[in-house]
Amino acid sequence: MKMKKDYIIRLLATLVISVAMFFATPSVNRAALEGQLFFSDTIIKVGTELTVYGQNFLRQSDVKLFFDDEEVAIGATNQLGEFTLSFIVPPSGRGLHVVKALDADYNMGSGLVLVESWIDLSKSEAAIGETVNINGTGFTPLTAVSFYYNDTPLTVVPGVVKADITGSFSVSFTVPERFAGIYLVEVRQGEYINSQSLKTNIWLDINPEIGLGKLLDVGTELNISGKGFKPNGQVDLQYDGISLLKAFTDSSGTFSVQITIPSSVAASHTLILDDGQNRIVREIWLENTPPAAPVITLPASGEALSYPFIFGWEGVSDASGVEYVLQIASDSGFSGILLEIKGIKTSQYILTDNEDINSSEAANFYWRVKAVDGAGNAGDWSEASVFGRVSLVQNLGLVVGVGAGLIAIVVFMWWTIRNRR
Repeated sequence: MKMKKDYIIRLLATLVISVAMFFATPSVNRAALEGQLFFSDTIIKVGTELTVYGQNFLRQSDVKLFFDDEEVAIGATNQLGEFTLSFIVPPSGRGLHVVKALDADYNMGSGLVLVESWIDLSKSEAAIGETVNINGTGFTPLTAVSFYYNDTPLTVVPGVVKADITGSFSVSFTVPERFAGIYLVEVRQGEYINSQSLKTNIWLDINPEIGLGKLLDVGTELNISGKGFKPNGQVDLQYDGISLLKAFTDSSGTFSVQITIPSSVAASHTLILDDGQNRIVREIWLENTPPAAPVITLPASGEALSYPFIFGWEGVSDASGVEYVLQIASDSGFSGILLEIKGIKTSQYILTDNEDINSSEAANFYWRVKAVDGAGNAGDWSEASVFGRVSLVQNLGLVVGVGAGLIAIVVFMWWTIRNRR
């Protein structure tokens, strides 16, 4: 009886320990489990993140996640047999796909998600003539796709397109020459249509280039071509708000004209193109390098002059064109300016008379000249030169001398005629 009692005690103890070990050891799970999966979204796109929540799996076990038999994530369950894993949806065709999870005991849970087709444009905004890429995912594999631009067939590169084995493709196109606006880019495959909006902007080409860092000269000719303006309309080209000319556009809103930068100061100026619906503003920066100082050639320094006074200097060249400023003063420091002439077009100036000089008591006069280019950049003054005036006595002596000479000539001619008789 004692042996039987001891056996029963040992048997009960063994059962208790076994039960305790069964509940205390998380890695032991004798019953087959049927995992359950829940998704952050059931309609998905390739390249997006999908989060999977699992429950009723082996506790504290490794778990693997599969998308159509492709392993996409690895994790572990907690003490309740639950897990949360995320992965990026791999390239795959349109339709239903299986997502499943396996724990260390090969307990499995699965569910279905729907992959939809999708297109992405490399740019949401582009100029006419610019290249835009179209990337597509989630299409039916190995099946042709076609492209449209506001219901008009669109030429793409490569020309013939099929989705690859994963349902993806990549092509490019040039934005057509149409009036600037918002257009619908469509990709069609059978009855399925995917579309994205593209904002197209004015295309403008200006040669030579303008803008900050592109210093230009007054008188520079600008060749301007535009696309996407109002069809069969006019584009008003303005410089600092003043209209220079009106360009006429064709049926596709294209034009080409030439303008000349007018005389203006070295600074930033605005070039405006306005067709009544589109207004484009660009900056023109003029060069700010002053011209060289002129070199005086005549009269000789210290020479006494009588009217007309003739002043001359070596001409200065500048791409913007130049004008000269001439000053005459009664002192070498030019504090007493007697005469200032601006806007001289040539490298010579003839002074026939001047009251300020005539009335001046100065014995000598000082003069100088400087060049100013078409952008208003003023160069340095030339070296000053000095001249005097022929005195009244000198002028009277000259008159008397000339008169005496004329009398002598008349007397000589009379004497010659008389002696011939």
